[in-house]
Amino acid sequence: MKNFKPKAWMLPQPVLILGTYNADGTPNAMNAAWGGQWDMTEIMISMGAHATTENLNRCPDFTVAFATRETMTAADYVGIVSAKHTPDKIEKTGWTVSKAENVDAPVFGCFPMTLECRMKEKLYESETGYYIVAEIVNIVCDENFIATDGKPDVEKMHLITFDPIHNGYIELGTRVGNAFADGKSMK
Repeated sequence: MKNFKPKAWMLPQPVLILGTYNADGTPNAMNAAWGGQWDMTEIMISMGAHATTENLNRCPDFTVAFATRETMTAADYVGIVSAKHTPDKIEKTGWTVSKAENVDAPVFGCFPMTLECRMKEKLYESETGYYIVAEIVNIVCDENFIATDGKPDVEKMHLITFDPIHNGYIELGTRVGNAFADGKSMK
């Protein structure tokens, strides 16, 4: 076994695209990898000092889309370019934008699934950002990614995960088992 210095190498890390509106009403997006489930209907995201953070200070509504192999390049772009310096960054992605039905935030049409969220709480707020806890108000899924049981089909989505060890993106693979079932064989 080889030892490494402590690092936040939690795997897999989702590649999340947060959608908000800028002060002038234009849509904005940022790439965030430090997020996850907080509760059954809540998520948590670690926010730095970004245009999105300023947008959330004005309005607690936002969307969270899951980046895919097909959206990877533009998803990376919105993570390395700030709306503070490049106000037309959404236009450069080529993404179609519509207003979310249940929150005051944009939905980007190229993603298979989007969470419509509302911030409930800020934690550990400082000049460098804060953590947010948000409730999921609604989930929107493109009809092309619905399974035969009527629920979203994650395998069809080509979701990617952030590799913090090598600063890369990895596509998630295929189903290998059944949660809350396969372990029963060991009883």
